[in-house]
Amino acid sequence: MAGPNRYFVRSPDGRGIAGYESRDTAEFVAREYGEGAHLVDTLAPVYHPMAQEVEDGELVYLSYGSWGTGRFSLDQDLIEAIKKGHLAIVHAFLAKGADADARDAGGAPTLCWAAAGGKADIVSLLIDHGAEINARDADGATAGDIAKERNILEIVELLRQTAANQE
Repeated sequence: MAGPNRYFVRSPDGRGIAGYESRDTAEFVAREYGEGAHLVDTLAPVYHPMAQEVEDGELVYLSYGSWGTGRFSLDQDLIEAIKKGHLAIVHAFLAKGADADARDAGGAPTLCWAAAGGKADIVSLLIDHGAEINARDADGATAGDIAKERNILEIVELLRQTAANQE
């Protein structure tokens, strides 16, 4: 699914995501999906809103500004998307080909960033895309350690269930 596509449309239920080079095509597809569909511009300029959602049949910009995507690696863009904390943006970078096990410059894996942000939906998406649940950051902490420390029980339980299912 990786490739040169700039725009990604995520279905309202999150099961479908597809990339498009043409903004017009992406907007058409998002509107066809209807309420709750998202359009993400993975090459949005700095400070420009990069995500839209279909509301009442119209695409409405969300307040998630770009960091100048495309200037760094695709994996670093994924890390920044996780920091933004919006599921559709993260999904778009995964669909574009980013590594679910990417690490930031300090060695922290994606799953640790998602756990630190308290985003169970992003943790789940990363796991679905092959993120290693026991990956450790530079201090030796796993996503589970971070979630326990911050008392984010939903993520603790999600990681526990995932580990049990992998055994």
